[in-house]
Amino acid sequence: MYTFLNKYGQALAFGIGVLITVIFLAAIFSADDTTRELLLANDKSPEAYETGIFDFGITISIILIGLAFLVAIIFGVIQMASNPKGSLKGIAGLVVLVIIGFVAYSVASGEANDPEIQNAITKFETSQEASITPGNLKFISASIVTALVMLALSALTLVVFGIRGIFK
Repeated sequence: MYTFLNKYGQALAFGIGVLITVIFLAAIFSADDTTRELLLANDKSPEAYETGIFDFGITISIILIGLAFLVAIIFGVIQMASNPKGSLKGIAGLVVLVIIGFVAYSVASGEANDPEIQNAITKFETSQEASITPGNLKFISASIVTALVMLALSALTLVVFGIRGIFK
């Protein structure tokens, strides 16, 4: 399987992507005239949202994302099982990521103190008929802080190894 994917994997993925794109575009361009006119007019009426013209694209995107996630997990577990010593760096990185996320979640307040953020939350809750709980706010805040810390660590690593490469 590895040799097949190594030899033909990119071409196979590209071919599947082209095929899905052609099917999706065929579904869009084969729509009846009233649906096409409704979408081209950029009409925000309820009828525009009831069209099923994009259902194939959305469904196949969700399926492909789920498939990619599943394959990444399966191959990650296989790689860790086949080379446990070599996967220690990846496991350590994952542990550091979880620790940073846990610390960020623990220190997050769960309250929107800024009026702009509170206004955005109100708009979201009104338009989506949903509510954002303090737990949601803590998770969002922790995710943003974790992403910023990881961005800063990657920039620091880039600078440190760039300087190290100069003196090597």
